[in-house]
Amino acid sequence: MEQISYLGCAKIENPSSEVEILKIMQLLNKERSEKPIDVILFIPDSSSGIVRMCDGTTKSEMVSFPVHRIKFCARGQLDSAERECFALSFTQKNATPTDGALHQCHVFRCQVPETAGKALLNFANAFRNSGTKKVPSPRLCRTSQPSSADEDTSSLEGTFSPGGEEDFQFDAFLEMREEDTKKGFTVCPQEKNCFKLRRDREKRVIVVLQQTHGRRVLTVRKCFGLLLGAGRNLRHNDMHLLDMQSMGRGNDSKTYIIEALWDPHLQNLEVLNTETPRETRVFMTIAADVILAGIDEPVRFNMECKARIFHEHERFWYVSRRPIVEKYFLTARIMEEGMDSVNEANMKVVKFESVTERERSLSRLSLGRSPTKMPTQLIHPADEDESDSDEPLLSGSGVVNQECSDDVLSAWNNILLEWKANPEGTVPEGLGDLIRNGVPDVLRGEVWQYLAKVQIDPDLTQTYRLLLGKECPSEQVILRDIHRTFPAHEYFKEAGGEGQESLYRISKAYSLYDEEVSYCQGLSFLAAALLLHMPEEQAFCTLVKIMFDYGLRDLFKLGLDVLHLRFYQLQRLTEDYVPDLFAHFYNLGVETHMYASQWFLTLFTAKFPLQMVYFIVDLFLSEGMNTIFHISLALLKASKKELLQLDFEGALKYFRVVLPRLYRTEANAKELIHKAVKLKISHKRLSKYEKEFYSLKERELESQDPLERMERENLQLKETVMRLERENDDLAHELVTSKIELRKNLDTAEDSVESLQGQLERCMRTAKDLEDENNGLRTEYDQVKEMCRREVLRLESEGSRSQGIISNYKEICSDLSYRLEKQQDSFKAQRTRIAGVVSHCEQCSTALAEFTEQVNGSPSKKVSDLSSMEDGCGFKMIELMDKLEESEQRIRQLELSLAQTKLELVEAQCRNQDLSHQMNASISGDNDSSRHAAWLKKTISSIRDVGTSLKQPTHERSNSSVSVDKY
Repeated sequence: MEQISYLGCAKIENPSSEVEILKIMQLLNKERSEKPIDVILFIPDSSSGIVRMCDGTTKSEMVSFPVHRIKFCARGQLDSAERECFALSFTQKNATPTDGALHQCHVFRCQVPETAGKALLNFANAFRNSGTKKVPSPRLCRTSQPSSADEDTSSLEGTFSPGGEEDFQFDAFLEMREEDTKKGFTVCPQEKNCFKLRRDREKRVIVVLQQTHGRRVLTVRKCFGLLLGAGRNLRHNDMHLLDMQSMGRGNDSKTYIIEALWDPHLQNLEVLNTETPRETRVFMTIAADVILAGIDEPVRFNMECKARIFHEHERFWYVSRRPIVEKYFLTARIMEEGMDSVNEANMKVVKFESVTERERSLSRLSLGRSPTKMPTQLIHPADEDESDSDEPLLSGSGVVNQECSDDVLSAWNNILLEWKANPEGTVPEGLGDLIRNGVPDVLRGEVWQYLAKVQIDPDLTQTYRLLLGKECPSEQVILRDIHRTFPAHEYFKEAGGEGQESLYRISKAYSLYDEEVSYCQGLSFLAAALLLHMPEEQAFCTLVKIMFDYGLRDLFKLGLDVLHLRFYQLQRLTEDYVPDLFAHFYNLGVETHMYASQWFLTLFTAKFPLQMVYFIVDLFLSEGMNTIFHISLALLKASKKELLQLDFEGALKYFRVVLPRLYRTEANAKELIHKAVKLKISHKRLSKYEKEFYSLKERELESQDPLERMERENLQLKETVMRLERENDDLAHELVTSKIELRKNLDTAEDSVESLQGQLERCMRTAKDLEDENNGLRTEYDQVKEMCRREVLRLESEGSRSQGIISNYKEICSDLSYRLEKQQDSFKAQRTRIAGVVSHCEQCSTALAEFTEQVNGSPSKKVSDLSSMEDGCGFKMIELMDKLEESEQRIRQLELSLAQTKLELVEAQCRNQDLSHQMNASISGDNDSSRHAAWLKKTISSIRDVGTSLKQPTHERSNSSVSVDKY
């Protein structure tokens, strides 16, 4: 149909709702009123055909989908602006256990209003027609669609007009097999188009091609090879040709089997042989180039899938081993008239695409992107849903809300004050309403202890300290479990860290405290939850109270009778409250213990997020054992819709993987808690179920045949053997892994030993050199010490000689002082005598007085003055003055000599004191002379210089003493 404009595509929630379709039609008609896309719409004449939409200009196909996927067709209201429009809704993606279906709505506008009615009429005819042999419709430019691939092609009659088109459908099945030393090549598990492969293992790639639809049988004449590449949307050069093992037809002419060998050590495929991180997948593409009968050109069947690469010795449990299936649509044009046989080349491929490519084009078209430009992609990080279906949620994961309003904190503080005032620990009023909304995380440790009434038994703390000093027979079991407890939490993640050490001590103390139960697997999860809120002594006391006062230890007792009673009670409650789910489980063979054992034994702490775990522990400590029944029924009722759609393996996987992930948010966890609290489970009902259980046990024992009993015991022993074998396999796997790690560590240690040996040899050579150097220094030290001793002796002798010189100087100084005083007295006497002699002469006395006043005058003036005297007294006076002047000069010289002698004496004393200090320092540094050899040499040289300098002043002083003696 031409003269049609395409307005666009939109997502629709209810594909059967005409009102919703009309709303989308109105919206797209307004948005695309100016720039519509001209298209040509090909409508088949049967329900098995395919609707195609081609570009009106380039004639290239834009989108196509089968008629049977159309859910509803609608036309715009005749009195509205959409009277020229029509729309159809179809299912693009069917629903899965984890995702809902994806529905879309295409909207078209016709240039002529009557064309919209004709389009709906053509769709109505296609819906009514089942697709048997039809005459080609004039509105199609191809032949009609067949209804089934199972039709006998020999019964087809008639010829095909040249230029007509035929549609064919093929299914391709992809299977991977890995080499197993015990079983040969085994099928690799796959889930959601993702293979789980082991590294370094030889693999076989098997592709089965099967025609499922078409009026002719297009047999595969030849296969050029099987190609493999890492990534998707690859070019031809990115693919690697595998070694072919076999190829040929299957059971009929419509089936063709191709098998190739994949060497994991190929360099081009190294990415597919490298372990992937936990949340990462690797894309890979497998392609088969084949020649179909009647078509000359080769056709490539491309299959894209994902893979996760594991360790070489990884083990997989409860996984599907089905092949990956891909559907292909081939449209071929008949090139020659009247050719019914496919043994001649009479067709040409018009279009060939897979369902994956078609859906990808649809999704990209709905997002306004180009359906042809697809970038090459190698790594696929797993999204949340995909990650949910692959691995269970690690224990200890999840974010805990630490925030709390002031009103809630105030209410809890009032409760705690009332609680502390009551020594018996009676529960305050209003506590139940607060606990239903969860205990604030900051108060949880304290509230849990009050709920368990730890404060009324203070002796448990002292008991805990005493138990830590004893030996524990369950130590190995505890150590193995600790590494698997809350691995997602930072406090317990580090091996040998503070968290694991505290958990080990609590588990050890409880196994010694409760000798009947000792340590049981799963006990560490509850202890870890307690440790995150209180110190280990208080956590141990709370754990003891929970096990004894709440009856949790009864579940671990030998025989597990109480645990089977709880399973029976939960089963009967499921039958009463969720009867359809109970019937579904009964038909599948899903028993209560298969999914509820960890719920009872660990209080939901092993698999569920921490926020959910804390809410459950809050309620359990407040309400007791019945809390487990409330939570279990609430979980089953909330997941009933999903569980009713699953098979045996799917249901068990849902409990193990999907269910815990649904409650990672605080809102979902609180909603579940509120639903659980609202459930009415009376104590009488549980007592009734308990009586039924024990009556059944009694009747079973009464009616039990010895042979049946032996068979039952034998069956139990077989189950025990199987469990032990699984544990043995796990331990063997751990042993192999440990051996590999130990071997790796040994290689590292050997390399380290070689390196350390080389370092040791170098250090020994260095030590030998240092020892030789030390010996040389020791010899030098002895020499320096001897030289220092000689220098000290010499300095001592020089010091004693200097002391003698100093004493001589002192004697000389005292003698000079005595002589000076004597000369001064003599001078005074002479002056007095001269004054007395010349006092009788007036001129002489006058001259003497003037001379006395002018003592500092020049001698020439004095002589001239005295020479003026005429008589004989003048000559005498001159002689006396000369003698007097000589006496004064001699006195001045003696004073000067005395001052120099005193100065030299002080200098000699200073040098002597310096020498004494240096001598003492040199004596005290004899022991460190090896380290201070250079300093000692400088000291000795300075001592020598001082000794030389002492000799010179001594010589001068001796000369001065001689000059003094002359006087």
